[in-house]
Amino acid sequence: MTPTEPETYTLEQAGETLGVSADDIRSYIDEGLVVPREGPAGAPVFTRVQMRRLWSVVTLHRDLGINLPGVAAVLRLREQFEQVRRDLETLVEIVERELGPDVWDRLWPEGRPRPADNISVGEFSDLPGPSSPDDASPGGEAAGGNPPAPGGTTL
Repeated sequence: MTPTEPETYTLEQAGETLGVSADDIRSYIDEGLVVPREGPAGAPVFTRVQMRRLWSVVTLHRDLGINLPGVAAVLRLREQFEQVRRDLETLVEIVERELGPDVWDRLWPEGRPRPADNISVGEFSDLPGPSSPDDASPGGEAAGGNPPAPGGTTL
């Protein structure tokens, strides 16, 4: 995101930015894939986090051809994965605090096993972190995917 980008996007701005119609976005709202905030006069507006979620929806639906219930399932799985990842990070912190930072060297004196190179999903997250709860909307507004900044920058 650049400083010149708006903090919120109207329905029309979101559609223009993501290359879809306002009707497409309304269908995503109707399916519960994104929950916009209420702007002036009750019009829907989207935060930057919601725009990243919309980008994920558009990519999965339009670009990959996944139907909307399938998109919802993918987003749920990404949310669950992200929660497991955060839980694992917390567990590692607890283990290191309780057993000392050298615990890994004691467990694997010859060096920790390396994960397979093809297993990396760390770059696929657009969930708001613990530091940005204001950007999360009701209904678990979160999903994976490092989308382009609204405006077109790609992964």
